[in-house]
Amino acid sequence: MKAVGSKLASTLAAGLLLAGFSATADASYIGWSWTDVYDPNPDIQIPPSLTYTHNLTDGAYGFRPGEDVLTWFQLTVDLYSFDEAGEAAYINVPTFWWETENPWSDNPSYGDNWFWNVSGTEFGGWSLAGLLTLNLTGTYSVTVSSVYGNFLFGSSSLDSRGYRAVPEPGTLALLAIGLIGMGVALSRRRNRK
Repeated sequence: MKAVGSKLASTLAAGLLLAGFSATADASYIGWSWTDVYDPNPDIQIPPSLTYTHNLTDGAYGFRPGEDVLTWFQLTVDLYSFDEAGEAAYINVPTFWWETENPWSDNPSYGDNWFWNVSGTEFGGWSLAGLLTLNLTGTYSVTVSSVYGNFLFGSSSLDSRGYRAVPEPGTLALLAIGLIGMGVALSRRRNRK
């Protein structure tokens, strides 16, 4: 009779543990924002072109592709010149990995492209391709080139908003009960021997 009760307790604990693990996929979402800043020191002269990557996945509270969801982003780039001679910059953000080397096109990028005047801080818009790239990888690569004149690249920031997946309290409680049950079952098994 005692062995049946022990097996029943072990089976119940294992079932609760399994239910706790399977239920962690059922999460609620809370509003969240992520920011990444690229600020070289000293500032970089353009030309030649500059390529850098914003990574929102850094840190303990970084964006988690496949779990979190981004709904909005904005690229901010600080470009300036000392002579104010009407310099212009070309900002290119390839969206997919094959766009960086596309042998079938003279202009391979289907991503985000902007022409900006060099007059201080400029803000880049939103695009579906950029949002998709950020949601899939959590990264956003940017190339800054000169269309006309020489200028300096000061800094860049990528601000984004969305929702962070958070396990529900009931799910965590179920997982904790299962872990405690497994611990009790293991300690009983060790005490019997």
